Amino acid sequence: MKLNTNSILILFGIVAFAIMACFPVTLMAMPLLQPATTDSVDAFATVQASVTQTLAAATQSAPTSIPATTTPIPATNTAVPPTNTPVPTAVSYCDWVKFVKDVTIPDGTRLSTGEVFTKTWRLQNRGTCTWTPDYMLVYTSGSQMGSTTAVRLPGYVAPGQTVDVSVTLTAPASAGNHVSYWMLRNPSGALFGAGSKVNEAFYVEIKTKKADLPHGTVTGSLCYPSEFNPPLTLYFEKAGTNETIQFSIPENQNFYSALLPSGTYYAFAWAHNYNLEGAYVDSSGLMKTFVITGGQTTADINLCDWSPYPHGRGQ
Repeated sequence: MKLNTNSILILFGIVAFAIMACFPVTLMAMPLLQPATTDSVDAFATVQASVTQTLAAATQSAPTSIPATTTPIPATNTAVPPTNTPVPTAVSYCDWVKFVKDVTIPDGTRLSTGEVFTKTWRLQNRGTCTWTPDYMLVYTSGSQMGSTTAVRLPGYVAPGQTVDVSVTLTAPASAGNHVSYWMLRNPSGALFGAGSKVNEAFYVEIKTKKADLPHGTVTGSLCYPSEFNPPLTLYFEKAGTNETIQFSIPENQNFYSALLPSGTYYAFAWAHNYNLEGAYVDSSGLMKTFVITGGQTTADINLCDWSPYPHGRGQ
């Protein structure tokens, strides 16, 4: 059989394809895949190294476990040594007062303004020195009740003994509550009193009020219905009683002032020659009462309602 050129080329190609088919596909693709494989291996190595380092760090920082011990802690029976702290001794003073009681004028006693009274305290010598007549009772503060501010002690008072000390005082002129403070003074001029620091004063406390005077004053007008007032008799009738006090009013006097005992009164006047009665009345024409207070003046008790008939009594 004679082969031509074309047949030889075809045959050669078939043989070449057959030889190529005998090599593995991976071997042919290896040059193409080699860069990608190298990157993948490097990335895997990097991740693996990171995990390894993290585990190593965790292992180093983890606390070391301490095995439980079962050995009991022995009890301590060490005795506490006794303390020998000394007990503080009581403080004492040479001059020291203990207030015992008010002999006269207890706290809150009510007196009239200007009233003279004697205050007496009972005191005990709580100190270590004897009081002598050269020791003084002296005023220190508060209301100065009168001119007396110092008096001598009545005698010797040994430590532990008591003494009554008195001073004559005068209640203040103003009404209200008043307190006067007093202490003792030794011959050296040092003041001392009661309390833990020898500085507490004893005192007298009173309540004053104005003295109740027996009489008060009443004033008013006599509104007689004429150009002049005739002679009048002025009457003050004490309400609820038949007691009447009267005064004569001369001619042409249209004002009066009278001193009356404290109480509640009606007021009226009588013009004898004209048979007219003037009275202090309310809006209904009945006589109304007024009050006289000791030491005070009750004004404007005007007798201006005149009538030929006696006025009735109201409230």
